[in-house]
Amino acid sequence: MYTVETIQADKAGTLVEITERVKEIVALSGVKSGIAVINTPYDDAGILCTSFYDPKGHEDIIDDFNRIWPARNDFHCKSDAVRCAAHSKAAVGKQSMDFIVEDGELKLGGSQGIFFAEYCEPSKREYTVTLLGA
Repeated sequence: MYTVETIQADKAGTLVEITERVKEIVALSGVKSGIAVINTPYDDAGILCTSFYDPKGHEDIIDDFNRIWPARNDFHCKSDAVRCAAHSKAAVGKQSMDFIVEDGELKLGGSQGIFFAEYCEPSKREYTVTLLGA
């Protein structure tokens, strides 16, 4: 099963939780045992798995990415500085993640959530959920 979802962040440099929607897709799929692959096709955004308990922790993640890859004028890529920095963030922060499905449910740790990472300006984006299994 392959599903395309649309999302739009409120601001640049933010994590948008998609956990509940992914859980719904898994439940509707009928897959009892397998793998859920969450992917975004953009080279300047990502899919992350982190704790959902403290949203301030999400700000720390984005702040760390910005400290490591600030928008600067000496990138080799031809795009604007923010997008060039976003490419590095997405390459390290992942654009695809796999999750175990067992007994028809997404298996996550007690505080784990799945997030769409918007590293550039907010715009209409897509992520996909692919379920493999029986």
